[in-house]
Amino acid sequence: MITPALIPQKSKRAFKNYLVNLHLFSRNARLFLVATFFWGMGFSGFMLLFNLYLKEIGFPEGNIGNIISATTFGTVLMAIPASFLLRRFAIKPILLLATPIMVFSSIIQVTAGQYSIILSSGFTAGMAAVFSRVAAAPFFMRNSTPKERPYLFSMQFALMLFAGVIGNILSGFLPGIIEQEGLAPHLAYRYTLLIFSALVLVALIPVSFIRQKPPLRTTRFKIRSSRIIANLFLPNLIVGIGAGLSIPFLNLYFKDVFNTPAHMIGLFYSFQQALMIMGMLVAPVIAERIGKIRTIVFSQIVSIPFLIILGTTHHLMLAVLSFLARAAFMNMAQPLYINFAMEKVHHEDQPLTNALLTIAFTAGWGISANFGGYLIEHFGYTYPFFTTSIFYLISTAITFYLFRNEE
Repeated sequence: MITPALIPQKSKRAFKNYLVNLHLFSRNARLFLVATFFWGMGFSGFMLLFNLYLKEIGFPEGNIGNIISATTFGTVLMAIPASFLLRRFAIKPILLLATPIMVFSSIIQVTAGQYSIILSSGFTAGMAAVFSRVAAAPFFMRNSTPKERPYLFSMQFALMLFAGVIGNILSGFLPGIIEQEGLAPHLAYRYTLLIFSALVLVALIPVSFIRQKPPLRTTRFKIRSSRIIANLFLPNLIVGIGAGLSIPFLNLYFKDVFNTPAHMIGLFYSFQQALMIMGMLVAPVIAERIGKIRTIVFSQIVSIPFLIILGTTHHLMLAVLSFLARAAFMNMAQPLYINFAMEKVHHEDQPLTNALLTIAFTAGWGISANFGGYLIEHFGYTYPFFTTSIFYLISTAITFYLFRNEE
């Protein structure tokens, strides 16, 4: 029997074990984590305000959905070529080239007023941004051991979110500060978005210090884990379709339904990021006890009722609480899924697998964001939230069915 006096002792041992795993991170992994921080801060602040900026300069939700889709389609189109490049060449020069291209494309998005230019530059930004996403998981696999690996994956996601907390707080208050100088609201949004674009460039500093030998260059390309890759792809595609229907529009949801000001939306997103960080840091500990797949299934199932509440409530406080809980549970096991995928496939298939998982989610997201914007514009937010719940449930059931005996 466990007495209350033993609980603090067990907690101390668990905390000490956690710190031991953190200290095992390699130099390259730590440098990539620092770059992750600046990517996260720049991306989160930009994405929070970009929809609001587009709305401010006169674009309806349908057009905003198309712009979101253009960016995700750029990511989808470039993901497979990116995996081929990362299989043959070192990550460092690729990221040193791709990051400035992405930033330049983002700058064009917020300085051009023409719909076609915003669409095309968003497409280019999505193509360039995919390299850091596809590279992360194989890079960590090559620069870690199985012991600390779940903690490293979770730390990368958590650090991205922590940077997002800072980015969201800044994005909530910077437009107001800039507007006090006498500028119009759309200009305040524009200058803030330019600041966040510049922050992404700071990630180039830690990337430049990475020491990595290029991967072995094979003479021909061969997929060794096709069946498991297909099984991993399907749940990610379904959850991406579900997410795209409603999640990109959550900031507009608070503005349209509750008339919430931008600085309050920024605070909501910051609290959300904080809870997601806590969930992701706890996830490896839970996974050690019940397994990665059961942790993933549990967290996704628990998140679904909160989506339904978002689609039905007319009370701001309940909506905010549901918004926070949904994000914390749904995202806490995401690093575990990527870690599980990387461990199940052959090491030569890791870049391709991560690329295909990126394609699965972003393609689903991009396809459904179009439809989600249309539904919101014509019928409101209830249908998108309910449909998202159905897709999440289907994805979770498939994940459990396919992988319940794989660990």
